[in-house]
Amino acid sequence: MIRTLALALLVGGPVLATPAADAFAAGRFPDAVALGRAGATAEDRIAAARAASVIATYETRDRAEARRLLEAAVADADAAVRLAPGSSRALLERAIVTGYLGKLKGSAGNARASRRDVETVLAREPDNALAHAVLGGWHGETVATVGPLVARTAVGARKEESLRHFERALALDGASVLYPVFYAFTLLALDPRANAQKAEALLARADRNRPADAYERLVQANGRQVLAALRAQDVARAATLARRLSPLGQIAAG
Repeated sequence: MIRTLALALLVGGPVLATPAADAFAAGRFPDAVALGRAGATAEDRIAAARAASVIATYETRDRAEARRLLEAAVADADAAVRLAPGSSRALLERAIVTGYLGKLKGSAGNARASRRDVETVLAREPDNALAHAVLGGWHGETVATVGPLVARTAVGARKEESLRHFERALALDGASVLYPVFYAFTLLALDPRANAQKAEALLARADRNRPADAYERLVQANGRQVLAALRAQDVARAATLARRLSPLGQIAAG
């Protein structure tokens, strides 16, 4: 079965100030889940989905528990889309959590559904940096997981498209912590030796940028671990760390 898709991002950018969003920004992820599900707005449910995703993909080692959390996160994102059908944030959140669930289940159907949501956003917002980064992760993770031939024939994923979308995301938002870290992790998954120098430069860039919230601080800290290994010229360790520190990496490693 196809083990895809680790869309290695959560929806970022400006959000409405809600208790759930504030809890997420402070790193109180269980509180963000509870507050978001008790709220009545799309932003509330987006915050709940984001927080459940962090718990599932970074803090949970049990596969069944991670799946339960991600299924609930998909339901939160679905609710956000229903509450705000025109919201790109809601569509991208649904794409991301559906992608995580697809990786965990080994579901090509989830991968395709995830890609459809991202492409819907890009069709109306071609300069949406997050959407480009998510699609870059979609292509890159799929190719790294199943190989270029199967990735291309099964779901239409291509390495060249991964690089193109990540580069576009960086051009649109050079201050992001998330995009250079996950671009670097994707490159190390594709070919650690060939991409070590580029990955090091990307992680150094992320290290200089300012994180916007607790989740971005977590991603930045993970990037610093991989950067230290690359600076020590230990490419094999860097690739192993990048894999382990990616969303669901602890479960995959177990």
